[in-house]
Amino acid sequence: MKPELILEQPRKVTVVESIVEQIVRQIQAGTIKPGDRLPSERQLIEILRVSRSSVREALQGLAMMGLIESRPGQGTFVSDSLHLMVPNIGRAGLSASLQREMRMKLIEARRTVECTTARLAAERATDEAIARLQRIFDEYRDTTLHGSYQRSLSGPHHDFHIALAEMTLNPFYTPVVETLLRAIPQGLRETEFISLGDPGPQSILQTEVEIHQAIFDAVARRDGAAAADAMEKHMAFEEHLVHRALTEAIRAGEQAS
Repeated sequence: MKPELILEQPRKVTVVESIVEQIVRQIQAGTIKPGDRLPSERQLIEILRVSRSSVREALQGLAMMGLIESRPGQGTFVSDSLHLMVPNIGRAGLSASLQREMRMKLIEARRTVECTTARLAAERATDEAIARLQRIFDEYRDTTLHGSYQRSLSGPHHDFHIALAEMTLNPFYTPVVETLLRAIPQGLRETEFISLGDPGPQSILQTEVEIHQAIFDAVARRDGAAAADAMEKHMAFEEHLVHRALTEAIRAGEQAS
């Protein structure tokens, strides 16, 4: 039985994004499932009443995100291995609007997982684990403020969050946090960072270090509630930076067009 898609004409201001959002929403809702065949380009054009170029760009975006795949001579299908995939939100070709949407989804996932991770790390911390986290934080702080921000992202910053996951003493948290941290390519994070204006990069870096200091301090005190709250502030700051950076990119694109 063919899946029954429920589509509506997208907003004309963001046609491509609207098409993508509708299909993603129905994949998430289970209306269409892995292995289901999507309508053809011509059918989508007729259903949505949009141009062929808009449909093709939307399908390309979905393919780049790993959500759909094209099978020569058969059509376009929802990916069979969808449940194993992490969307590639740094893939070249994704619009700034789609990147912003996916970054916000990633932060939502990180918030759900890492606030709990921070709380459990604090509640279950051993003296040895706290000492190790202190060493990792010290390296993160020094590298971020006085060394290379780029090296800090892939090195001590990553290590700090993984150490928190390991401190939960729950082996399932570490690979989940690892997956979330690896979901965004470092180059995209650097591009976002560089694109920000006031406050300047050094001020932003100082704020990030202070946030991580608060997380460490709460864990060192074995205060689970404070650790979760500090991690929530970390996610809120990330959300703020991403929104600013990619909103500016969207505006720049609109002005260029």
